[in-house]
Amino acid sequence: MFHPAHKTPWIEWGFTRFNRLFLNYHFNDIRIQTPDSIPDEKTLFLINHSTWWDPLVIFYINDRLVQSDGYGMMHEEGIRRFPFFRRIGAYSVNGEDRRHLVESLKYSKRLLEQDKTVWIFPQGNEQPLEKRPLEFFSGISYLTQKCPDIKVVPVSLYYALEHTRKPNAYIRLGEALPKQEYVSLPRKEMTRYFEKKVTEQLDGLREDIIQENLHAFKKM
Repeated sequence: MFHPAHKTPWIEWGFTRFNRLFLNYHFNDIRIQTPDSIPDEKTLFLINHSTWWDPLVIFYINDRLVQSDGYGMMHEEGIRRFPFFRRIGAYSVNGEDRRHLVESLKYSKRLLEQDKTVWIFPQGNEQPLEKRPLEFFSGISYLTQKCPDIKVVPVSLYYALEHTRKPNAYIRLGEALPKQEYVSLPRKEMTRYFEKKVTEQLDGLREDIIQENLHAFKKM
């Protein structure tokens, strides 16, 4: 059964403050690199997914930087176990149930048409950070074809243990992908295009961390 988001302002307010404290306690630093222009509406954000932390980091990015009316897909099982997340913008998806998946994608389309931002993990489930290929599902291309005027932005998350006891979280918020490169592609090819761009950005972030080439990052 599909579960839509049901945002509750006072719960969002409370979770925002909890999440800031929680992440800053568990990470040594949270650092981000951004483009000059950061879209805050009608944008589909594509994020790699490797850890339990990812949704909390995404919420933090939106809270501290993007500041959009944001929504995100969450696996149906997780929504059932933690229905609280619907109150802060999560809605369910189940890739193994075609009817559920279609309903979730149509809901995402309506959100984008209402100038919201939608944050999606196109891998579906968590995968090891270094696993390649990322293996994206084609729902992201469905949304792009149905909402041709939206922006599509890759977001890379990488976690590293370096010179401190606690790990660092690194975020690279990319430029909106050029429409002319994907708008005319068939759905499968479009999905491969998005996967390639997200992979390139993630691998570039990994290399910068290894080389300690971090001058472009700022602490959040």
